[in-house]
Amino acid sequence: MQSSSPSPIASFTASPSLLPSLFVLRACGGIMRAFYLGKRDYRRVLQLQEAIFDAKIARQVSVRRGECTLPLISDVTLLVEHSAPVYTMGRRDTAEGLPKHCHVDTVKTKRGGGITYHGPGQLTMYPIASIQLLWKACTAQKVRSPIEWFTWVLEEAMIQSSAHFGIPAHRFKSGVWADQFNDSPPRKLGAIGLQLGSWVSMHGAGFNVSNDLHYFDDIIMCELPGRRATSLCNELAQRGLSSATAPQARLVAPLLLENFVESLHQPPDFVVPKLLDLSSDENWHDAVLVASGVPRGWRGRSARPAAAGA
Repeated sequence: MQSSSPSPIASFTASPSLLPSLFVLRACGGIMRAFYLGKRDYRRVLQLQEAIFDAKIARQVSVRRGECTLPLISDVTLLVEHSAPVYTMGRRDTAEGLPKHCHVDTVKTKRGGGITYHGPGQLTMYPIASIQLLWKACTAQKVRSPIEWFTWVLEEAMIQSSAHFGIPAHRFKSGVWADQFNDSPPRKLGAIGLQLGSWVSMHGAGFNVSNDLHYFDDIIMCELPGRRATSLCNELAQRGLSSATAPQARLVAPLLLENFVESLHQPPDFVVPKLLDLSSDENWHDAVLVASGVPRGWRGRSARPAAAGA
């Protein structure tokens, strides 16, 4: 059921192009749709990513074979705040970076990178997108690798979003770090981990907004011993900066998406209606699949169990 209360998405003051609420981009003959999911279970969102990811790859394979039996499936960007603490591990076996007696749910994934944390207060952005097509269409100077370029795009989105709050940040080790302040060394604001198949991406970026940082203290974060995490709220307090409203994931979502889109540097024929807010929709999962064009026969595949970790 849709809530009748005002949407937090609509209440965010962004550029005029973002004031409406379904975000649709036309790129390379396709469409990118963006959804704000609210607070959702990590495994359920992972299943949703996998369903779209698998369907997009299957469609590409059918086109290469000259069959083209599947409909065009749009690129999708999911913005979500995970409802419960979870540690995720990438393809490399980094289980030794977990606490010996870990009471936090742990999920093994196929993304790149090591261990990281997701949970309440962190905004995650998952583009399931044909990144090679986006890379080819990019109108700005770019690196020769679509993977490096897309990583740069995700980093830039978080750097620009941090700058909105007066927090300077920089790239390091496929992530975003708040600049050194007084005696405090750089601390990690955002992490990136991608999974690719046939140049289709899934997973993406985790941007620390107001999350409990002690969960990072219990792990070797992204295979960087001794490094510490931070958040927008923590940096504002440390630096004595003021903000009209305390950063919250649901309010930062349109800002992060806006900066992501701008950093893609796509041609000017993008169509940008609005970001679809599904945070109060009980059928959010199916709504994303239908809007993305995933065929009915593929939708049931999203019910498969997510890979469990240690």
